[in-house]
Amino acid sequence: MLQVTVSKGKEPVIIFLAVMSIGLSVAFYLYFVVDKYSLLYYWDAVSHLVGARKLVDWSENPGWVQIGTVWMPLPHFLLVPFSLIDPLFTTGFAGLAVSLPSLAITSVFLFKIAKMLQVPNVAIIPSYVALSAALLYATNPNILYLGLTSMTEAPFMLFFVASAYYFLKWHQSGNKLRNLIACSIFLSLATLCRYEGWFLPVFLILVVVISAIRNKNSQKKAFAILASLLSLSSVVFWLAWNQYNYNDPFEFANAQYYSASWQAQDRSFREILFLQPANVLSVYGVTLFTMYGPLLLGAGAIGYYVFRKSQISDKKLVLIFLALPPMFTLISLVIGIGEMSYWFNSRFMVLISPLVIIMAYLFLARLNHKMKSKLVTGAIIGALFVYQLSIPAFLPVITYQDARGGYTVKENLLAIKTGEALQSLYDGNGNIMILAGSGLEHRVMITSGIALKNFDEIIEGSAWKVSFKEPWLYDKWIVITSNPLSDAASTTKYWLDRQDELQEHYKTLYENEQYKIMVLR
Repeated sequence: MLQVTVSKGKEPVIIFLAVMSIGLSVAFYLYFVVDKYSLLYYWDAVSHLVGARKLVDWSENPGWVQIGTVWMPLPHFLLVPFSLIDPLFTTGFAGLAVSLPSLAITSVFLFKIAKMLQVPNVAIIPSYVALSAALLYATNPNILYLGLTSMTEAPFMLFFVASAYYFLKWHQSGNKLRNLIACSIFLSLATLCRYEGWFLPVFLILVVVISAIRNKNSQKKAFAILASLLSLSSVVFWLAWNQYNYNDPFEFANAQYYSASWQAQDRSFREILFLQPANVLSVYGVTLFTMYGPLLLGAGAIGYYVFRKSQISDKKLVLIFLALPPMFTLISLVIGIGEMSYWFNSRFMVLISPLVIIMAYLFLARLNHKMKSKLVTGAIIGALFVYQLSIPAFLPVITYQDARGGYTVKENLLAIKTGEALQSLYDGNGNIMILAGSGLEHRVMITSGIALKNFDEIIEGSAWKVSFKEPWLYDKWIVITSNPLSDAASTTKYWLDRQDELQEHYKTLYENEQYKIMVLR
């Protein structure tokens, strides 16, 4: 059995409870004071919840078929039980039920990594230094907001940082197999959450193979290599899944409308980033500075400078390990399959946070030893927290601003009004054909509070449905927009051009600038 809790002290419990308390307080404030939709600002947050619930609550082939492609499936499976509870689903608290504990446990693992790292010429490092570093991660307002939503970053970070902890433990424990197995399992889970983790199994296998070459025990070599290969299991599964369902193992990278590469080519951000590393570093650097601030980044930079020539190999390896996901982001931006501007997709910055935190910890640990004064170390830690916690008062919380920026576009706000109108009009009977495009449809669905099995979703890939050409035989209700997203452009246009025919069978009950809600006459 894998042993997750290692520390004999109370610090992990303190960290977990503190992060949970802070997160719940902020979530209730956002929901009750700021905006009841504040946990659903991200378009993808809504779609992740809808995608999770579709696994159970959907009229057409619920279950495995709804896994789809592009988005990795594990976050959706984690969301399922909470998304089926209507008050949690419609408010976004279903996402918090997964992401906030993930954030808290990630902080615990960062604490454990810090406690395990050796610092040259420092025999004893007070626990409060590592505890402070862990809380600096969770209380960063940008990271905290992601930890309140149904986005995939928080569960990915949990599995990623947990794998880093067991990787470090494996290296320090004389290559004990159980730690390597634990590392591989968590890596497999991480790669089933986000593609940024796909570099990590390759790195792990290389390290294990090099270690095995140096090991004279042939049986131990074989078991170690097999254990490391376990980390690739989810990658192999995802390639096989795409091959089986789409006849293309790389469908997730090629899918029209939905893949990152297709979206990057369809929008303008790619123009200033593709094969322009200087521009990529500029955008990434400014966003990094805004998210973490000069104090924490400065502490991390000093930590790196002080220990760059360290002979302690375990520290070097774990820092490389932590650097791989942000490296993946940078490469994807340069080769044109990723998108980013100064705030747009600023959530990608969370991937570098463990590296920043651990390097800052190394600086604080050495400083505490050199100064031999808790007062000085405490003052610097206090300054880091004061700056970080004051960000919402003086600077943009860029992950929140990115999410809210997408939320406040006219198309989205009108979709929300339409969903609210549908909630009041729907009598509980009949199916609802919806023509708008996935992102807008999901807004209408989650806002309406109507069971998803009552919706007849018509997008480009579902024009084959018999209900599409003669909806009056199958659907009592129709929701249609004059400004659909690209994945429903032609199917929506088909009925926009035939509104007279629709009017023969349906009457309009609600209409705004872009939407109509119609019911069968």
